[in-house]
Amino acid sequence: MNQKSEFSVFSETGQLKQVMLHRPGREIDRLTIDNMDELLFDDLLWLEQAQREHDNFADILRANGTEVLYFNRTLAEAIARPEVREELINDVFRFECLDRRISDEFRPVLMDMAAQELADHLIEGWTKEEVNGVCDRSLSLVASVSNGSSFVIHPIPNLYFQRDPAITVADGIILGQMTFEARRIEPLYWKYILRFHPRFSGMRILFGDAPDEVWPQKAEGGDVLVLSDKAAAIGVSQRTAPTTVQRIGRNLAAKTSIKRVFAFEIPRGRYCMHLDTVFTMVDKDAFCIYPPLLESLKVWQLDYSDEGILMKLEQKKDWRSAVAETLEVEKLRLIVMNGRDEAETAREQWHDGCNTLAVAPGKVVTYNRNKNASKLLRDNGVEVLELEGPELGRGRGGPRCMSMPLNRGPVR
Repeated sequence: MNQKSEFSVFSETGQLKQVMLHRPGREIDRLTIDNMDELLFDDLLWLEQAQREHDNFADILRANGTEVLYFNRTLAEAIARPEVREELINDVFRFECLDRRISDEFRPVLMDMAAQELADHLIEGWTKEEVNGVCDRSLSLVASVSNGSSFVIHPIPNLYFQRDPAITVADGIILGQMTFEARRIEPLYWKYILRFHPRFSGMRILFGDAPDEVWPQKAEGGDVLVLSDKAAAIGVSQRTAPTTVQRIGRNLAAKTSIKRVFAFEIPRGRYCMHLDTVFTMVDKDAFCIYPPLLESLKVWQLDYSDEGILMKLEQKKDWRSAVAETLEVEKLRLIVMNGRDEAETAREQWHDGCNTLAVAPGKVVTYNRNKNASKLLRDNGVEVLELEGPELGRGRGGPRCMSMPLNRGPVR
């Protein structure tokens, strides 16, 4: 029997006690004009400034009582034992489809590294030129050809968006199954943390570890909102498939206290890639929402038995009342993030005006550039902690995207 985990999340707004972040590293400098589309970026980032902004983000969280864990350090601690490092290296080689010749040459190079150096290198990637400097490429076609990728191990610059590859729900974790190839390796590293890091030894994997819970069962954490100990909301989006929503609902019901899932169908587009780019929870009864979503949103309520059997699937025309009833509040407070005109509304949404991170009920972190969004939140009784993040925001993600809550206090 597994020991009880020290981490649990039963709400979106309870006091944020622990969080996982990834401070942007050299992988950001791997972005170029030629590869940024493939790596899911719209622009190139200035690394040093992004790091300064990210450090300020971590400081804001610490000042509000949150313990900050860093992904690269946690991964390094998880692979401290040589046999674990070798297992991970072999998994990475399989993922990258490296031939036996380059694998046999390259494995000792990586095994000679300290755990922290290896973790950092796996995140920032290895170019063919770099690998050829330490390995004999003469019999490796992978390392020799010039058409195609310039990487042998690809960088993962999206990793600073820690929300997506793993999501703490109740007392377990959902492993993301990433839509695009550029991010598909991220849950593998999370799996090693869950298997081998002592602080995570009691955590159950609620989804993403079974043979039929992998690609194309798409799911990303930006689409998952933990409403309460009884219910979750999951976006049906560009990056999370409806079949996966139903499967996650089944697993949650069978393994946790969450028996109800609200499936939010949102437009499949870059501007609203995840549910949390257009809809987030800011208090126990309050949500901010991007106004055009009100015109197109469809919501289904899925109710499960304790065994995970789907008992009811119903589209909710009055979804606000259904969510309010589930949360046991009189009604939802919807903060509609309207700007002074359509241009300002769209601009602030593009700059993640809705992508707020609650550090406590009615207390959120958001980018300071979204002046109107912050005013609307304050006018509705929400305390706003402003983060200066023009460089971080170029990656198309806000404070919620950049954070993976590990533990939250109860909401009273």
